[in-house]
Amino acid sequence: MQITLRTSLAIGCALGLIGTGQVRAQQVATPVLAPTPPAKGASTAAPVTALTPAPENPDIDPDTVVRASSGRLQLQTPKASWADLLRQHIPEFSASADAQNITPALIRKLRQDIGNILATEGYFSPQIQFDNLDNTDTPTGTAKLIHVTVDAGVRTLIENVSIKILGPMADAIDAGDKPTFKRRRALQEDWGLAVGQPFRDADWTDAKTQLLESLRADAYAAATLTSSEARIDADEHRGILEVDVDSGPVFTLGEIRVTGMQRYPSWLIDRYQAPKKGEPYSRSRLLDFQRALQNSPYFATVTVGIDPDPEKAAAVPVDVNVVERQARDLSFGLGYSTNTGYRSEVAYRDRDILGKAWDLRTAVRLEQRRQLGYADIYLPPRENNYLDSFGVLIEREDISGVLTNRQSLGVKRTSTRGHLEQRLGLNIVREKLTVANTPDEFHRALVASVGWTWRDVDQPFDPRKGEIYQLDLAASEKALWSDQRFVRVYGKYQRWIPVRKNDSVIVRAEVGNVFSTSGDGIPEDYLFRTGGSTTVRGYAYQSLGIQNATSTRGGRVMATASAEYVHWLYPEWGAATFIDVGNAADNWRELNLRQGMGVGARYKTPAGPIALDLASGRQTKKFRLDFSIAIAF
Repeated sequence: MQITLRTSLAIGCALGLIGTGQVRAQQVATPVLAPTPPAKGASTAAPVTALTPAPENPDIDPDTVVRASSGRLQLQTPKASWADLLRQHIPEFSASADAQNITPALIRKLRQDIGNILATEGYFSPQIQFDNLDNTDTPTGTAKLIHVTVDAGVRTLIENVSIKILGPMADAIDAGDKPTFKRRRALQEDWGLAVGQPFRDADWTDAKTQLLESLRADAYAAATLTSSEARIDADEHRGILEVDVDSGPVFTLGEIRVTGMQRYPSWLIDRYQAPKKGEPYSRSRLLDFQRALQNSPYFATVTVGIDPDPEKAAAVPVDVNVVERQARDLSFGLGYSTNTGYRSEVAYRDRDILGKAWDLRTAVRLEQRRQLGYADIYLPPRENNYLDSFGVLIEREDISGVLTNRQSLGVKRTSTRGHLEQRLGLNIVREKLTVANTPDEFHRALVASVGWTWRDVDQPFDPRKGEIYQLDLAASEKALWSDQRFVRVYGKYQRWIPVRKNDSVIVRAEVGNVFSTSGDGIPEDYLFRTGGSTTVRGYAYQSLGIQNATSTRGGRVMATASAEYVHWLYPEWGAATFIDVGNAADNWRELNLRQGMGVGARYKTPAGPIALDLASGRQTKKFRLDFSIAIAF
């Protein structure tokens, strides 16, 4: 017994196997639930034709089943996925189905429906038994209870798969183009319904769709499925798959056509990794371009795409549609942090200073332990994806017995290539320190810095899998407007490890060292203190460092580490347990690590989880609550 499932460019109509195309059955037909439309951009193929239904089991006499005028049908099946499909798609098997007239016509219909559905899961020769049982009570009286027993039989496995690539891609392979040959081999290796796997109609459809999408993702944007055939031998329980795909022409990018630009200059588009005319088409390349525009300060929404018309393949236009952001924003905010207390903030932003698309970000923030004002200007990206900025900061903070007044002026250049971000900076810092019972100290420094951050996480605001590496170097020289010569090195590593379905383990390590003859004259911002909600929980913010009678000063060395397990009880709510260690000191011999451990609650927001942690410091033997939340309006 052999069944052939074929998709072709022939015109046809009728019902049949989902997404498989035309069906020819010699002994057992396999019509199914409903036809599925082809994937977007695929060729228009004939839907499946349902032919002769499966013959009834000669051992069953329908007349003995239907002597009662009414009855209820009860499906007797093992726990299997196909049994759930039967209950889902056959109303008579629903738990809420009412008693009904059981007729030979209904039994024939049920046989056909059961066979059709099982065929989609690779079972082409099921055995179906109807048994007439005793009366059963119903809300409207009594009715016969009919048990329907289904033996799905042996499942059909894939014996062979043939994938033929036609069109210009085949021509390139025949001409000896090695990259194209490798790509064809990769398409064949990535085929989703491999030899030895069970035949499933859904997998058959998905495999063809994935094959097309893989071709369309790079160069061959107009690839189409010309024909597909699944030859099923129901007696031997084996299937042979054949797929023919026309790659269509190679697409090359042409001009960029922008719509929606009114407020900002049009040249901004070219500054955000815009594709060049003559580049080979790549879906991922256009997605990177779209992401860069979307992450810029100028656009609320961005869509980037092409029209996959083979006639335009030589220079296909890139269509960019944008919705611009307002040029100016004024915002107010209130918040609270266990590190610095209650806070209020007024922020102003102008994205088009001097009509040059310079992005001004300025704010005044008042906190219980810190007050600051800043103004930063970010220039539009330059070639090689450089982002330049400069700004000024005035800050006053009173933390761990140290009152600091700081003024800073700096310039910075940031560039991103793939997962790697690089930073170059130059800062002028002047600060005044006031500590009880000691004379005021004045420090100044001209500091050059360079830093790198490598990120590879699944979600930027709420990672569950991935890791981050960070390395920062800073240096100052006495001969260049500085009170002390020093080199500062800081490194950080953080990793998210998924556990089970939703849980995760988070590990973090930090280390820092300032190389200098002494810590005198070095601004506190370039020394190390630790403790608080994001470092060593169970200890006050920046309370770990060089301990004096009334204050904690920054040290030249620092090390911290943390391990945390997060279990999500609900989609938004979770619980955590953690252990932190760390401290800062003037040198490594004096470094005495402090330990904190505790439990916490987590709540997911679009900006990342909010954490409420109750931690106990092992050395202080005290409990401390660490919590931070901010509400902007």
